[in-house]
Amino acid sequence: MDALERIISLGRVGGHPALDLINTVDWRDRPITQPGAAEELLPDYACLLAWCREGGVLEAAEARRLEALGRSRPEAAEAVAAAARSLREALLRLIRAVQAGQAPPREELAELNQWLQRDPLRLRADQAGFAWTGGPADDLEAPLPRLARLGAELLTSGKLDRVQCCGGPGCGWLFLDTSPNRRRRWCSMEGCGNRAKAKRHYIKEKQLTKKKL
Repeated sequence: MDALERIISLGRVGGHPALDLINTVDWRDRPITQPGAAEELLPDYACLLAWCREGGVLEAAEARRLEALGRSRPEAAEAVAAAARSLREALLRLIRAVQAGQAPPREELAELNQWLQRDPLRLRADQAGFAWTGGPADDLEAPLPRLARLGAELLTSGKLDRVQCCGGPGCGWLFLDTSPNRRRRWCSMEGCGNRAKAKRHYIKEKQLTKKKL
């Protein structure tokens, strides 16, 4: 499976789009010397657009326009992909600082605000209700203010105390624990939950075999 297919099929387990963005690094907490160490899931602009399209950050038509624009300006497109990865890591550091009871790092907060200031979307109201309005996505950097807005929504949501890290060794994925007792341990039962279950079963079977011997 290539990078583009991987990002399209990537599960959304974070419970908030900003956490799903952070989770676009797989096995984030594995040591670099360990086989299968951290995998970058947004290696290029095409993958960024695919993730934004699948997550509703961009409409399909917007993503197609930006994809064509990116092909005509490949160096600029890759610079935007790098900026998106930087914004993702800045958001992660802001969350971790708050959870640790530390002051939010200034550089990361400035980076987030830089993109928020360039958000063209505005709220409008009519008889049908409220909706976002703004110009079409015709700038390679169009996804970045939207990603920043998602991050800001999470940071101001009052839910950071419910953000947990998966208990799977080396996983590193974050999720919003909405369980009543805040006892959720895994990013997903299908992934790390099943691996933990299989490991427990293996250890139990091994212990039983030793006793029989």
